[in-house]
Amino acid sequence: MRKQLGHNTLKAYSHHMPAVATNDLASLIAEEAATLPADKQSSVLDYVLFIKQQACAENEHAENGDAAWERIISDPRPRPKLKAFMQAALAESSEPLDLSRL
Repeated sequence: MRKQLGHNTLKAYSHHMPAVATNDLASLIAEEAATLPADKQSSVLDYVLFIKQQACAENEHAENGDAAWERIISDPRPRPKLKAFMQAALAESSEPLDLSRL
């Protein structure tokens, strides 16, 4: 007999979960996918692999972005244009930004 999935069951799985619950969710997905025709099972697998690829790409992008900024910040080479810009900004008036004048 196939389990019926209620709204609360699906809602419970829609949030971040600890590893044990993740295993339960994986089992639930496998059970549901097993009830589908072979071509639909293949589509489910394709979609899962697509989501996994997207998640990996997002994580890699975030890590690479952070690493790139760390390299830029740590670079000891002089930056004369940045230094001139900072000095000019500091030489300007130091009154706080008045949003009503924008």
